[in-house]
Amino acid sequence: MVHNDYKEMIPAHALSTLDAADERVLSKHLAECDECRRELADWKATAASLALSVNPMEPSPEVREKILTQIRSEKSGSESVSKVLRFKNTQRNLWNSLGSLGSIAAVIVFGALIVSVFVLYQQNRELREQNEFFQLLTAPGSRMAELSGTPEAANATAMLAYDRNGRAMLITQGLPRAPEGKQYQLWFIVGNNPLPGKAFTPDISGRTMMKDEVPEAARHSAVFAVTLEPTGGVRSPTGSIYLRSEL
Repeated sequence: MVHNDYKEMIPAHALSTLDAADERVLSKHLAECDECRRELADWKATAASLALSVNPMEPSPEVREKILTQIRSEKSGSESVSKVLRFKNTQRNLWNSLGSLGSIAAVIVFGALIVSVFVLYQQNRELREQNEFFQLLTAPGSRMAELSGTPEAANATAMLAYDRNGRAMLITQGLPRAPEGKQYQLWFIVGNNPLPGKAFTPDISGRTMMKDEVPEAARHSAVFAVTLEPTGGVRSPTGSIYLRSEL
């Protein structure tokens, strides 16, 4: 099982909907992976925020009457041989009482919950990333470079912030979708020597927020560029330049 398989289990685990077998597998992985433990904590916090933000809802008069009718029917059919209230062993809930329509509704509600949690998670993550970028940008001795789109991506822009220790964050906007088998890659160009940075894949809107480290040789004077390369990145640039800064 690859790392992304574990990451895909995390949202379901945060909502307590993971089956027992996957739960055991993921728990074993979480004991060894700091990254996934942090992501699980983020998902749980988002799910908790969603629960607190939802307004209580009452069943409609039609649903209420259906439930009461079901209860009366079960009560009238029960025996009155004792004063002890008898309960059926089979558990019943609102969705069971409503039959197949309830089952469909349950699936819809659960799907809506998953979507809501994911949206909140994305919003919370973006807010954390923006705060982190701002903190990096305002740190003593920090620098920022603006990258402009080339004819390959005329509407694309990017900003690279980095501190004197080389800690860096790249934000891109408007990059075209990378073809299958390709990723964008950041470069630090010192003189005629391009030093490789990380490879990345923007989201559907062309947005990226990525952490990297500026090599020491490029911290004082360098050109920053983004090219399209094979997935995983390369040691020397082979593709066209999509974003580039000025010296």
